[in-house]
Amino acid sequence: MFELTTCPTITAQTMTLGILGVVLSAPAWGFFLRGVAQLLRLIRAGRPADMPRTNQLPRRLGTLVKEVALHTELARRPVVAAAHWLVMVGFLLGSIVWFEAYIQTFNPQGSWPLIGDTHAYHLVDELLGIGTVVGILVLIAIRLLASRRGRGSRFYGSNARAAHFVEAVVLLEGLGMLAVKAGRIATWPLLFGNPHTDFLTIHLARLLPANATLVSLFALIKLLTGMVWLFIVGQQLRWGVAWHRFLAFFNIFFQRNPDGAPALGKLSTPNLEESPVGVGTVRDASWKMLLDSGTCTECGRCQDVCPAWNTGKPLSPKKLIMAERDAATGGSSLTLVGNHISADELWSCTNCGACVEQCPVDIEHIDHVAGLRRYQVLEEADFPQELTSLFKNLENKGNPWGRNASERRTWIDTARARGLTVPLVEDTPMDEVEYLYWVGCAGVYDDAAQETTIAVVELLNTAGVPFAVLGDGETCTGDPARRAGNEFLFQMLAEANVATLNEAFEGVPAGQRKIITTCAHCFNTLRNEYPDFDGHFDVFHHTQLLNRLVRAGRLTPIPRTDANRQPITYHDPCFLGRHNKVFDPPRELLDTIEPLTEAPRNRDNAMCCGAGGARMFMEEKLGTRVADARAAELESTGATTVAVGCPFCHTMLTGGMKANGAQGVAIKDVAVLMRDAVRVDGALPAPLPLQPLEPLVREPKRADTPAPQDSAPAAPPAPSVPSAPSEVVPQATAAPTPPGVSVPAAPGVATPPAPGVATPAAPGNTVPQPAVPAAPGAASPAAPGVAVPPAPAAPSVAIPAAPGAAAPQAPGSVIPQAPGAAAPKPVAPAAPGASTPAAPGAAVPQPASPQAPGISVPAAPGATVPQAPGAAAPKPATPAMPAAPGVATPPAPGAPAPAAPGNTIPQPAAPAAPGASTPAAPGVSVPAAPGAAVPQPAAPQAPGAAAPKPATPAVPAAPGVATPPAPGAPSVSVPAAPGIATPQAPGSVIPQAPGAVAPKPVAPTAPGASTPAAPGVAVPSAPGVSVPAAPGAAVPPAPGAAVPSPAVPESADEE
Repeated sequence: MFELTTCPTITAQTMTLGILGVVLSAPAWGFFLRGVAQLLRLIRAGRPADMPRTNQLPRRLGTLVKEVALHTELARRPVVAAAHWLVMVGFLLGSIVWFEAYIQTFNPQGSWPLIGDTHAYHLVDELLGIGTVVGILVLIAIRLLASRRGRGSRFYGSNARAAHFVEAVVLLEGLGMLAVKAGRIATWPLLFGNPHTDFLTIHLARLLPANATLVSLFALIKLLTGMVWLFIVGQQLRWGVAWHRFLAFFNIFFQRNPDGAPALGKLSTPNLEESPVGVGTVRDASWKMLLDSGTCTECGRCQDVCPAWNTGKPLSPKKLIMAERDAATGGSSLTLVGNHISADELWSCTNCGACVEQCPVDIEHIDHVAGLRRYQVLEEADFPQELTSLFKNLENKGNPWGRNASERRTWIDTARARGLTVPLVEDTPMDEVEYLYWVGCAGVYDDAAQETTIAVVELLNTAGVPFAVLGDGETCTGDPARRAGNEFLFQMLAEANVATLNEAFEGVPAGQRKIITTCAHCFNTLRNEYPDFDGHFDVFHHTQLLNRLVRAGRLTPIPRTDANRQPITYHDPCFLGRHNKVFDPPRELLDTIEPLTEAPRNRDNAMCCGAGGARMFMEEKLGTRVADARAAELESTGATTVAVGCPFCHTMLTGGMKANGAQGVAIKDVAVLMRDAVRVDGALPAPLPLQPLEPLVREPKRADTPAPQDSAPAAPPAPSVPSAPSEVVPQATAAPTPPGVSVPAAPGVATPPAPGVATPAAPGNTVPQPAVPAAPGAASPAAPGVAVPPAPAAPSVAIPAAPGAAAPQAPGSVIPQAPGAAAPKPVAPAAPGASTPAAPGAAVPQPASPQAPGISVPAAPGATVPQAPGAAAPKPATPAMPAAPGVATPPAPGAPAPAAPGNTIPQPAAPAAPGASTPAAPGVSVPAAPGAAVPQPAAPQAPGAAAPKPATPAVPAAPGVATPPAPGAPSVSVPAAPGIATPQAPGSVIPQAPGAVAPKPVAPTAPGASTPAAPGVAVPSAPGVSVPAAPGAAVPPAPGAAVPSPAVPESADEE
């Protein structure tokens, strides 16, 4: 009682301190709230996110609670995680104690109503104060000790001043909580001071005098310390170490995956119709990208594991995010790359995902890099020189190395020569196939990877697994193009491959469309990115399937004995392990051979080999090669064999071992090691009978579905008139296949339909098309059987150039030119859905959509003409009457006349007037006779000009033979003659390299000019239908039109 009377609770001094606290805190709150408003406006100004961010809200909320309460993202560093957890809780719950200072400055004995005098509250207050002080002292010590390592410190490049300020404030807040409590115990020991709830402050109270004003002063210091923090942080929007206390909750909640999985695996699929594509300035960034940049706490965990940074390159994921934040908060309108981020930083990224895996606040670094690269490639045409050849090879050849598609069957011949069974999809019904083996580009073109491919086939044969391969029907999945920023090229390749795979899996229901692959990059792309293009498949890595076969007893590896035991370590491919969490199957396989020796960094923490992010095809000119650093780490394990699960890793680590002089360390794929372990006395066991691992379920194919009865009536039988015998002429040299042109399939390979177009089955037997050999030195076409769709948003159509012809760049080309690079020969634009002319005798597939009015597609000599979709099958025709000698069989009325065989006189390229083109149904192949010159684009008839009459009366074709018309079909440009340069189409989107020589213009055909038909060929008179000229026929100019002169072809060796 004496203490209460001698130490009053409220005095003039305490009232003054209380008023001072309120007055000084008002502007602090104002500045802080203004900063919050600025950040909100900044984030809301971003573009919409490419992926959903508000789906599965309950699950997102659960993920937020789990990550915050348990600190799951920081658990890799237990000491740091515990210290940070204490500081975080001290900030969150300590705010209640902090706001209590408003009461205690006026009334030092006061507290919160209801709860302030409870023992539980006093215990929480004690624990929060102690935890905050201990936690922040540990974090301060860690920062100071780590900073001594210079560039090797994860805090290198962070804003040290901001970090020290925040840490000082947190320390003062924790000490303030303890000081107020100790002062109250010293002043009123009868009211406060429970040894159970105040076990530390009761001892600190002995050091303090009994003074109520001192208690209020401690409360004011605690209050104003926080107010200084609010005042300064509200004006420093770049201080992520401070703002992450508020923004981290939102960034975790809005992360890509509701379950909290790292934002790895797939990249977003942007809308290529929107402009710009990618991120050039902060105005192009999405709101999530801006939220990421504001949330970064500059902890440096991403920098600490970045393979580029750790090998002496300028890229730091942390500094990249900080640069974006600085540009955004500074209101910069300059492009990010070149002004805030250097090109070397951007192109050093391997997309390994280590930064994303380590980030405690779920920043999605790879998405940032992808957005910046897309803008540089597609909008600025500014990228490393090595990527020019990569893009060109992918577009023209369908693989990164520019090898011919015919070489995709080389390994099959090698395997069959060893007595292996390698079924092809084109020869094997999918009713008998459980797995489609996607070999990939490296698996056929790289010698070491080819050995892995054959090893997988040997194991599948031994285990009796029904599988098939596409052969030369594969093209690159597009992973290097997408990771390098060429989204146009990736989408073109993806759509083509999805069409090929969907056709191969026709009749196979979802859940049974199984693909296995040996390439981790193909695995990731097929599994995670193709669903955006209607490619829904169950994709397995070969180590997953082989591990299942071992468990099922179909493969029995023989463990190594002590005499031949050799240590093995395993390198986790980034796109198999970190991106897709496939860690155990390869390890379980290797453990059946010999106990595994783990590398210092493995699984989620494994170091990259340096091949990802298209770095496989770029030279490392800065710092140490990533592959060399990883190879040295693997060599340090003492292993004599490094097992890998990706051909890119195999190539990079082989080079790394050679560079380090580690000749005694072998790099082998897991499949090769397993094949060797299965052998008995050097030979594989007898193959098991073919038996699927799971029962096969199949659905009826579209071709087996009966046509509806209300379809177009069948054509009445009529005598068919045979066409004039065609002269046997050697086949013309295949021209390079431009994007968007589908290539005829090899024998037995069905040509896939264009995306979204159903191809009806042709009645009767379809004659397979022979493969067209490529001319020596000429660019080879894409893989046969694969329809390569046009690049998105291409304004016009492509004209395939003849061999040796110099074709200027066409609209929609997906190969931008790098500055200062020699301009590669552009590929002529392809017509949407246009296909390469079919070989003689091949069936001409018709599109599901009807043809343009008045247009029918003539069949090649001896070809079977498919029936219109839904039409009833025609009855057998009566015996045909032979045609009179010299009388040509004309096409159906309104059809363009087919080219006459034998004549190969090239015609000058006569481009039509802008917008004019020969109409044809989408995806319709226009066949040419053997050796015939490629037909010229038909020029529209001049106003008032009469069409020339045919030299010989035409015999009417049999009814029902003509292909049904297709209303509203888009126009298709006809290929130019060999040796003639095709002019650049208007509106080309291909950026030209500075100083590139523009192609010579070719005189356009005068509007209204028409091409006369060859003698003996019926000329349709349907209005608006252009007739292709017969080979060898001269094209007369329209009245008043300038006669175009042939362009001079470039020499073949320049390409």
